[in-house]
Parts: sequence; structure tokens; C-alpha cells
Amino acid sequence: MPRLSKDQHALLTATVDRWLKKNYGQPIDLPALALEIGITRFLLCRLYHERTGKTIRLRQREIRIQQAAKLLSGGKHKISEVAGEVGYGSLSHFTKAFLAEKGVLPSDWRSRPRIVKLPETAGNLPAPGLTFVTMTVGEVPAELSYGSGRWEPGWTNPDVPQGARGSRRFGGRWQPGNAFVD
Repeated sequence: MPRLSKDQHALLTATVDRWLKKNYGQPIDLPALALEIGITRFLLCRLYHERTGKTIRLRQREIRIQQAAKLLSGGKHKISEVAGEVGYGSLSHFTKAFLAEKGVLPSDWRSRPRIVKLPETAGNLPAPGLTFVTMTVGEVPAELSYGSGRWEPGWTNPDVPQGARGSRRFGGRWQPGNAFVD
């Protein structure tokens, strides 16, 4: 077996990753990929696993699911369309792979909260309760989503009985100064 230097090993890994990202929607053709690199497919798989600690198929699944997560975050595509676009012929296979990679179902991923960018007209914001989103900027960190903190009203009037203040869940209606507290 030929010994590869660290640079050659890194080049091999980068070449395989680049090929996987370019062709994530297609089945892996290991013999063709190995021929392109100039080694056997068995050696290719072994060297890639030595370098990354992952198999080529596992890396392909990661790339496919990353792309699917981006498409689902937009909220414009059906889950079955996304599954086909990233290379899964079976919706159930896609759902199992997505659950294994992300820890949530694709439908839950699509409906989770996201950090958004406000319109450029920030000085002319709409009334409270209305939100206009122009684009998704990034993901909400797990520690900030789904009940990470408690809702604390910024202003309360102790003279008003609890039932008359509004919803118990939110501690009253929206008031200036209300915030989530960790």
C-alpha cells in the first residue's frame, strides 16, 4: 500500500469532498471517482476513512442533509420535493436520514423558529404584533428556542387582578420592556 504524505492525504480528502458537494443529488460512483483520482475504490474508501473518521457514504449523507436543511429553512418547498432534489428516492429513507443527522423530523425543522433580518425601513416598523420578514439570516441556537427562558413582563400594575391582566402564559399583554429572561 502506498504511503501518502499529509498534503497528499489532505488533497485526496478535499477532492472527494468537492466531488460529493458538486454531485450530492446523484448516487456515488466510487469506481469512477477512484479512477479520476488514480487509485482503487477500496484504497480510496480506506484512505478517506483514515483521514476523516467517516465513510464516503456517511459524508454524502451529511452533505445531502445540510442542503436539505437549507431548502427546508426557506419554507417554500414540500418535503417530498426536497427529498428528491437532494437525491433520495424514498421519502421514508430521507426522513430517517434527516432524523439521524439533525435529531428532528424534516417537518419540525421547517417549522422551527429562525433568526430573521428586518426590512431596511427599520425606522418605520409596523405596530407591535405584526412582523414582516424579508429573509432568513441564520438559525436560532438550540438554547434559545422552545422554552429556553421565561416570559417576564416589563411592566405590571399590582392593583389590577391577575385575571384582568391578560393571558397567564405570557404574564399579560405586550408592554414596552417585556422580555425573555434566562
